[in-house]
Amino acid sequence: MFAERLTGEVVRFFPDKNYGFIKATDGNTYFFYQSELNYQADFEEGLILKRYEAIIGDTVSFVLRPNYRPDDPPIAAGLIRMINYDRLRMVELSLKKEYLVGTLKKLGNDFFVKHRETGAWVKVVNNSLHDDPQSWMEERIQFWVKFRINYPKGEEKVCAHLIEIPYRTKVQSLVDKMERAEPIVGKVVHRSNAGITVILKEVFINGNLSIKCAATEEEKSHFNQIKVGDLIEAYPIALDLEKELVKLDLFRPLAQKE
Repeated sequence: MFAERLTGEVVRFFPDKNYGFIKATDGNTYFFYQSELNYQADFEEGLILKRYEAIIGDTVSFVLRPNYRPDDPPIAAGLIRMINYDRLRMVELSLKKEYLVGTLKKLGNDFFVKHRETGAWVKVVNNSLHDDPQSWMEERIQFWVKFRINYPKGEEKVCAHLIEIPYRTKVQSLVDKMERAEPIVGKVVHRSNAGITVILKEVFINGNLSIKCAATEEEKSHFNQIKVGDLIEAYPIALDLEKELVKLDLFRPLAQKE
């Protein structure tokens, strides 16, 4: 009954407590536990050939073992890592980008970055941004970070190298302005027939205004009168942190577009 190998994705893992959960392809969610005794039992039973430490997002194969308590559902054992599709997509993106952006996380004693675009988790192995990187990262859990990865030709051993902490407080102020439908001031540094680029000095990020935001002839006329060097007010409606670019609208806040 318990010999058949199933597959699923590790959806939660708590390394400080050595347990997690797998969402299986049969639609069920199974508990697993990775203690030293469990590893040894899996080796002796021939269920695994090498030790595996779970990472969220990994696709794994496993067998079901009866629970220690007869009335509880079976648990997953003998986990064998197969692939992590989210990390594979992240690696592919890393080959095209100067850096990636994610959220700093901590599981147990280890720090990870959750890549913003793919959701992939990758362990932080290098952080030279501060003399005391451990304390420095402790204070920035759940902050956005910029990072690069090594081993770009594969995904199993990919690690994150932090290169910068973006403007967390300032980014949050932008998000707040979007939610409150408030404009932000910027200085025009470039313009063409199609759009305008501004520097948002309040947050030190560039903003972009498209002529498409002008819906009437009066709005188009106003748009065309803006010159390089002008200070203007515009509504932030979208944020691309990887490109450090804010999409702006001269006439309508995000709330009026939804």
